[in-house]
Order: sequence, then C-alpha cells, then structure tokens
Amino acid sequence: MHCVRSAMNRRTRRPAEAGDVAVERMEARMPMPPLAARAAGRRKLLAAVCLAIGTLSACGDDSPTAPGPGPLPIEGRWTGGLTDRSAGAGTLDVSVGGPGEVGAFTLTLADASGNVQGAVLARAATAQRTELTLNVTSASRDCPGVPGVFYTANVTVSGNRMTGAYEPAIGCPLLRGGTLELTRR
Repeated sequence: MHCVRSAMNRRTRRPAEAGDVAVERMEARMPMPPLAARAAGRRKLLAAVCLAIGTLSACGDDSPTAPGPGPLPIEGRWTGGLTDRSAGAGTLDVSVGGPGEVGAFTLTLADASGNVQGAVLARAATAQRTELTLNVTSASRDCPGVPGVFYTANVTVSGNRMTGAYEPAIGCPLLRGGTLELTRR
C-alpha cells in the first residue's frame, strides 16, 4: 500500500493507482516482508537505539566510578573585614552550606543606612580558589537591592582564612568592588 501512495505515474504525472505498470514493477522489486520479519527488524532497530542512548549517556564528564566533590573548604560561618572602593570599611558575616547550597551574608557598614543582606552561593573553582556569588536582597542607601544586584567574589581559602576580591556583576552605586578578609568562626 505504501508504494502505491508514494509512486507517481510518469506518463500522467499524478499519483499511481493499482494496476499502473510502474506500481506493479515497483511492487515486484520490493515485496512486503512477512509480519514476523518486520517485527524482528523493529526489535533490532529498538535495540540499536537503546544501545546508542546508553552509550551516549555514558559519555558525559562525570564518571560513575569517580568520587564526588568533597565538601567545599568554606562550609561554615565566616566573619571579617570588607573594604569597598565606594562605601569604605565594613564587617562581612557569611554562612555557607554544602556545594551548590545557598547561604546568607550580612554586610555592616559604619553608616547603618548602607547595611545590606542577601544570599550567597559558593562554587569551588579549584582546590584553593572558590567563587562566591553575592545576591543583595535587602534595600539600603544607594543600593535598591531587590531584585537583581549581584557581586562575584574570587577568594582563596587557606585553613581558617579566606581572602580575595569582589566586583559587581550587576551592582549598585553603594558597593563598587574591593577586597575582603574573613576568618572561620
């Protein structure tokens, strides 16, 4: 049946019909396989597709036998100083959970109208270097905060000491980037 629908009568340039010479020749060259042969072909095709999917899914970067990432070296509570190019010196308090978990931070400045709070996400870049994304979620002087004020801090962790620099990704006039030095509590 499929051959009848797809074949064209060359002489009339219209779809071929049963009894046309071209269709009869095509059917003679391409007999329909028996039902059992078609089912076996479908099973083979399905097995090949499953094998290909299984093989491709094993081609990712993560090996199932490789150990997972250990705890980030910054898990816990950190407190210390932050020096901003615009706001000056302040105290930064950061609490971070496990890898990929959202923590919290509080920045306290000499002028309390500039204090901000927010969420922090830590991502290990290397064994010693970690990237913190700070999302300001509270409004303050010159920093409306909610939504969408982000800072990125690249820090180095050595024992119970964290040092580094931060820059605005999408910042506000209050905080323009600077340095931080924190100690684990």
